[in-house]
Amino acid sequence: MTGILRLRPGDEGRLDTYLSRYPATSMFLRSNVRRVGLADRAERYYARYAALVDSDGSVQGVVSHAWNGNLLIQAEPDDAIGLAHFHLAAGDRAVAGIIGPLPAVRAVQTLFPDRPLLKEGAEDLFDLRLSDMKRPAALGDGRLSWRRADGGDVPLLSSWRVDYCLETLGEADGADLRARAAADITALVAAGDVFVVVGVDGTPLSMATHNARIPDTVQIGGVWTPVALRGRGLARAAVAGALLAARDDGAMVAVLFTGKQNEPARRAYLSLGFRIIGDYGILLLG
Repeated sequence: MTGILRLRPGDEGRLDTYLSRYPATSMFLRSNVRRVGLADRAERYYARYAALVDSDGSVQGVVSHAWNGNLLIQAEPDDAIGLAHFHLAAGDRAVAGIIGPLPAVRAVQTLFPDRPLLKEGAEDLFDLRLSDMKRPAALGDGRLSWRRADGGDVPLLSSWRVDYCLETLGEADGADLRARAAADITALVAAGDVFVVVGVDGTPLSMATHNARIPDTVQIGGVWTPVALRGRGLARAAVAGALLAARDDGAMVAVLFTGKQNEPARRAYLSLGFRIIGDYGILLLG
């Protein structure tokens, strides 16, 4: 007989045994657990984890309610609804978004019929074996190079992060967004997870991040090029730099996702050797 229970510190192993069956769609969950475990705090990467568990103790589905309000899902649609209900019953943490395999995201969305959507996201899911990556010519002929971002880049990249949130996530500008963007970039830079592509004069032109990672797999996100610099292959080069760094760090596979209507991004990722392997969902609630 199966039932829903709250996972606690010490349950990390059985959770990862389940999540490892879904390597392309569980990266946020696996990365967060590896960073901070299953304790719950109102801090970056922490979350509450509700799991569907068999009589033998094995996990058969999970939804976490993260520190930032997002529900992160790896479960069948009907199971995801029950797991989300488990979190909602606590009543002390707002829901800001729903992220995971698209059918499960759509199912959980039905629990919020009156919430407007800031982002209604059906995404294409991609993966790539890093040994098969096609390196952009501009990174080999001296026109462009890449590097890990450092503290001196934080002011510029924070402003880019605001623009990314406005355009890509449909957020509203304001002091809260700007503070959150600065905190996000500061944390990512400190962790070595932000990469910039630069021109011959060293000026940053585009960025990409590792937004989740485990030893053998990295997930790419936060790709941004200022509007005035688009159409030059800069985002492609920034993603390539982030992939090369991941390969140097020992990763073998990369995953990412992008909106189905974002044709420039889809072309860029396919040109690097990524392949479309399915659907992903990101809904942000107003």
